[in-house]
Amino acid sequence: MRRALVLLVLVACGGKPSVTPPDGAPDSPPPPDAPTLPVFRNPVDLPDAQLATEALQLLGANVPGARSTCQQCHGMTRQHVRYWRALSDVSMSDCLTDLQVTSKASAQQMIDCARSMPAMNTSDFTTKHLGIYATAANLPWFAYTFYVAYGGQGPAKLVEFQKQVGMPRDQTPFTQGEFDILAEWFARGVPLLDETLPLDPPPETCNTGISAAVGAHVADMAITGWRAVNKANMLAMHGCGEATDPRDCLSDTKLAVEQPFGSGWELPGRGRLRLLADVSYSTSFWTRSSADGRFIAHGVRNVPGSFVYDLQRAMPVPIDVLYDPSFFPDNSGFVFQGGPRNVCAQSVLTSNPAAISMTEVGCARLNSIGLYQHVGRALNGGDFFAVDSEFVSDDGGHNPTFNDPAAHFNSQGYASFTPMIFDGTRYVPRPHVEVATPYEGDAVLSPSAKLLITRVAGPNDRQLGFVLRKVEATLVGNTYQMAAPEVARYCGFSGGKPAFTFDERWVAFHHYVSQTDQDAIELGFTGVGDPGFLPYRQKGAANVYLLEIATGQVMRVTNVKPGQYALFPHFRSDNWMYIQVRDNNAGREYMIASDVALVLP
Repeated sequence: MRRALVLLVLVACGGKPSVTPPDGAPDSPPPPDAPTLPVFRNPVDLPDAQLATEALQLLGANVPGARSTCQQCHGMTRQHVRYWRALSDVSMSDCLTDLQVTSKASAQQMIDCARSMPAMNTSDFTTKHLGIYATAANLPWFAYTFYVAYGGQGPAKLVEFQKQVGMPRDQTPFTQGEFDILAEWFARGVPLLDETLPLDPPPETCNTGISAAVGAHVADMAITGWRAVNKANMLAMHGCGEATDPRDCLSDTKLAVEQPFGSGWELPGRGRLRLLADVSYSTSFWTRSSADGRFIAHGVRNVPGSFVYDLQRAMPVPIDVLYDPSFFPDNSGFVFQGGPRNVCAQSVLTSNPAAISMTEVGCARLNSIGLYQHVGRALNGGDFFAVDSEFVSDDGGHNPTFNDPAAHFNSQGYASFTPMIFDGTRYVPRPHVEVATPYEGDAVLSPSAKLLITRVAGPNDRQLGFVLRKVEATLVGNTYQMAAPEVARYCGFSGGKPAFTFDERWVAFHHYVSQTDQDAIELGFTGVGDPGFLPYRQKGAANVYLLEIATGQVMRVTNVKPGQYALFPHFRSDNWMYIQVRDNNAGREYMIASDVALVLP
């Protein structure tokens, strides 16, 4: 920490170093039009108390005079600020190590260190490797560093960097003076955090309770929900051919357990696992698929942009976006964030493109849809809906991961709904509406847009369980009046962002194997000290679980090996579950399908 402070002060006070031109010899002078070295940050001479207040106001924390910035996406809890401080300290010690930018090689090293895969200079950038310093992405120091690293190509590469990690997202960037305040506070070690940010204690206990309304909803959806509607509309499902029973679909697809990497994956009575695709690229964040199961979309770490994998053509289609794919339940369109536009008609995919620019005629930019969104559509020709909320990013499994995502959600938690209509060409938004969901985040909308499930925070930002809410939406003029009363709470387990079946009977989620006796015993060991559990303690793993929302029954669906991560389960319209598996043992990823929700009584 002391070393980071010294570096910052040297840059703020030091003179102008000689610059190695990107394509010149080490001692050649800079070209006449070369930019001069700007400061990374200026020291701020404020007492700790005033500095803490101004920094928390900039972050949008729950203090008087706060701006609406980071709170739009992240719960600004004390624990979350400390987490950002840890990331920032590591960034200073491991990445931003030459703030004087003394050479091209040094500039490139600092830039590549901010990538999700630093050894691969084509991989995506990640805010995790920058911490709070991601808020400086639009300031002159980074522009200068990209110039030194790449010369004339620097501006274009800088734009990609800013698009991926620039914070706060989709808002006015911080000025140099504002960043100076933040950087000073984090460099000092966030002094007086506890004294300045009010304690915002989440619930300490969680009691499972399921109202009769949940069972009634499930019974209704079995007849009127999107699974029944799409079946009545004869939506053609991938891999079904002439089959009329969805259990007969994908019968020609290889069983995962017959592959060397998949032996032992299945559990008795929990369905069969089919191998949809085996790929060498590395995905990022979550995976979602179209209602007909043909398209599987995800961010990609080791190439620019993302992929939509077309199972019909057995090929990935590059798409100019970054993350957060979601598909509408009627198979009419999709949302994919981090591109020039974010909402597109399904025709953009079904036209069999070689690549997708997100500037196609069927695409629109809806700024009211925030990151980590999920989508649904009201039945009987009703409006489309997107929901976003406070969220905690989950991209585990690339390295050993031993805990479920934290739950950095505070009393200001909310769910933001964006209703939409389709005008025949593209989606058009109505005014968005916010509903309070204190201490909850990572909100997911059911296909019918009638239910909302969230992860609920507990002490130390640990997840206590899941909360199920009934969405009540009444159209008044061109806007909606909305409420979301709680109808169920499921406790005693945790996991990543869940997904509903199309008949809304089940919810699936993934859970990282933790270093606890509870998880070790569930996997068949005597406890965390059992020698057989040692590979899980070294490599980690994640399995997929299924929750029946009317009964609260939870069951494990997969049994992957240490070093393998079954993640981001979700469903297509006929209730086949798709799962992304990251296999660190083989350096590959697999897309698999499970019929568990079809074979259970």
